[in-house]
Amino acid sequence: MIWLLIPAFLAVGILSLPSVQEAFRRPITETMRRSAPGSFAELTQGVTHFRWIGPARGPVAVCVHGITTPSEGIVPLAQQLSEMGYRVLIYDLYGRGYSDYVPGPQNRAFFHQQLQDLLAHEGIVGDFILIGYSVGGCIASSFAAENLSRVRQLILIASVGFHTPRTPVAAYIEEHPWLRDIILKWTYPMVARRYINTELADGDTPAAVTAAQRAQIRRRGFLPSNLAVMRGLLREPFDEDHRVFNRKGLAVLAIWGGADKIIPANVIGRMAVLNPSAKQTVIEGAGHGIVYTHPQEVAKFIHQNHSKGRY
Repeated sequence: MIWLLIPAFLAVGILSLPSVQEAFRRPITETMRRSAPGSFAELTQGVTHFRWIGPARGPVAVCVHGITTPSEGIVPLAQQLSEMGYRVLIYDLYGRGYSDYVPGPQNRAFFHQQLQDLLAHEGIVGDFILIGYSVGGCIASSFAAENLSRVRQLILIASVGFHTPRTPVAAYIEEHPWLRDIILKWTYPMVARRYINTELADGDTPAAVTAAQRAQIRRRGFLPSNLAVMRGLLREPFDEDHRVFNRKGLAVLAIWGGADKIIPANVIGRMAVLNPSAKQTVIEGAGHGIVYTHPQEVAKFIHQNHSKGRY
């Protein structure tokens, strides 16, 4: 009898391999894209899904989403800003939403190329407001540091890139990339599912955002893309970028959630040290999904500082 169980255990073990699970996920198809809002652009790295929200004329704001939530998560904020007269451009990073999955490293150069290509495709030649949410804050910050003349103002919302590992175990893992990669490869799919099943089930997250998030987990290329960011962009330093903003006078707004379980409260002090000229605010009661749970408050803070001439 025990010999009959061995093949069963082997089969379960093989099916649990991340690479095997990935093979069973569905890639983005043209049929899926036909039902998507917005447009598509064939850029140098692949097809990018993007969408304009707001009036034809007005201050241009370009939004960069995080690595887990596709551009659908930015829509509530974009809609609020559009009602205030902003012309908002949102897009899906490669491997998320309706954009192509592009294998390989995902470092700042990778993300900058996509954004540069999209700006050129849409004919954005003047300066614009650049908004980065979560890991999108790292992309927006590094892009702004390399393109200061193009960015009128940098807005960071629940941005990653300021905090360090909280425990000795986490610090040890960060110092040993080979161990970190093994752990991430096996645990990240479970962590991502738990995040979606808990954080997005709070009743405050719009149904469209929850649906978009759940679709990501079933999509081929999504999890490898997120792992590529953790091995690439999130291993890069960002401190000097923020010192540059302070020296060069780039207006920076930073918006944090008072109930954010992912970004620790000490990042406010960290940013104040790196860039004393940055203006910061905390929206009490807001978690990490602040852009879609509290879009009115976020948009109001952005607009108030626009009205006061901070950019």
